[in-house]
Amino acid sequence: TKSEPVMKKEKQQRQARRKRVYVPSEILRTFKAYFNDVELTEVEWSWEIPGKIYQAEFIRNGQEHEAEFTINGFYLLLEVEIPENELPKGVRRAVEERYPKYEITGVERVDYNNGEIHYEIELDNANNSFEVLVREDGWVVVAAEDL
Repeated sequence: TKSEPVMKKEKQQRQARRKRVYVPSEILRTFKAYFNDVELTEVEWSWEIPGKIYQAEFIRNGQEHEAEFTINGFYLLLEVEIPENELPKGVRRAVEERYPKYEITGVERVDYNNGEIHYEIELDNANNSFEVLVREDGWVVVAAEDL
């Protein structure tokens, strides 16, 4: 479960990126090819990286999803919010060993188009909050304020 300040910050970041975005038909076709059960009217589009990567946010099976596509329609990845208890033990252990003074406050599974799976994990303590991206084998790829 995400903390209230973290959810508020994420909402503000999404709103800042969400200025009316034109989504070309090629992107929409690619989206429907991967997510044919999702109505386009239920998708919120924004820029993940302005002018380079589109982000589609939607609810599927009761879970928040974010899919990313390049400007030429190439599907990159899907982030799905998951319960903390679904985090693989090796990933949890790696994070707890490397960041012992932090609490896990949110987890997303990141499924890349090449089949790799990483986990984006939000960490908080009284003084700081940040996110880490961790491979399935427990290798910490990167830590940053916002991934």
